[in-house]
Amino acid sequence: MSEQLQNPDVAVASQPFQMPDWGIGRYERFAPDLEPAAEHVVELAGLHPGERVLDLGCGTGNAALLAARAGAAVTGIDPAARLLELARERLSADGLDGSFLVGDAQALPFGDAEFDAVLSVFGVIFAVDAERVLSEAIRVCKPMGRMLISVWLPGGGVDAMTGVLVAAIGAALGRKVPRFPWHDQSAVERLAAKSGATLRVHEGEVVFARTTPDAYLRDQEADHPMTIAARGLLENAGTYEAVRAQMLDALRRGNGDGAFSGTSRYRVIEIRRR
Repeated sequence: MSEQLQNPDVAVASQPFQMPDWGIGRYERFAPDLEPAAEHVVELAGLHPGERVLDLGCGTGNAALLAARAGAAVTGIDPAARLLELARERLSADGLDGSFLVGDAQALPFGDAEFDAVLSVFGVIFAVDAERVLSEAIRVCKPMGRMLISVWLPGGGVDAMTGVLVAAIGAALGRKVPRFPWHDQSAVERLAAKSGATLRVHEGEVVFARTTPDAYLRDQEADHPMTIAARGLLENAGTYEAVRAQMLDALRRGNGDGAFSGTSRYRVIEIRRR
C-alpha cells in the first residue's frame, strides 16, 4: 500500500462509514476488465446443466452469464438495482434466463442448502461483516456443493491507488475504514472453520489497461461508484486534490507517463463443507 493521507484537522469522527451506492456512475465501464477472473471462477466451479447457482454481488452479471451459458439455473443478488437490470439485459441478449434480486449478501433471502454452487467475483469482499457474509454463503450452499470467491491480493498500481483512497476516506471520517483481510488465507480459514468448512486457493491475475495513468484515474473519477462517492466526501474535507495527486503517483510508479498497464493479482478461494 502507498502512504496514507493523515490530516486530523479535517477528520469528522461523527460520520459513520457507509459503502457506496454501486448504482451510481457507470460501473459497467469497468466490469469488462474483470471478465477473465469471472471465467476463471466459473471454470473452477465445474458447473453442470441444471445446477442451481447463486452469484453474490453479481453486478452486471459477468459470472451469472457464464454460468447460464453452462446450462445452470442462475440467481444473482446485488444491492444495485440498475446493475441488475444490465445483467438481465445481457442474459436476455444471449437468449438465456436468470433471476436477479436486489438484496444484501449478509442476509440472503433463501433457505438452507438451496444452491449447488455459490460464486462471487470481487463482490462479497466489499461487505462490512465478512463473517456474516461467509456464513450466509455456506448456509445456502448444499453440503456437497462448492463456493468460490475471488479476492484481491496486495501489490500493483491499482491496489496502491485504492490504498491511498481508502486511507483518505478514513482520515476524513476520523476512523479507519473496516476492511477484512480477504487476502490472508489463514484469516479466511478461521472464518470458514466456524461454519464447518475448509478451503483451498487458486491464483490468477488481471490487467487494467488505459492510454495513460491519468486516463485511468479520470475514468475512475467519472464513472467508478467508489471513486465518485469518495470524491464528494474528500472535497468537503478539502483534501481531494492532494489525495488525487497521491493516487496518480501510485499509478505512475513503475509505469511512467506512457500507456498504463497495471497487473493486479487475485486469489480464488474455494470453500467446501467438511
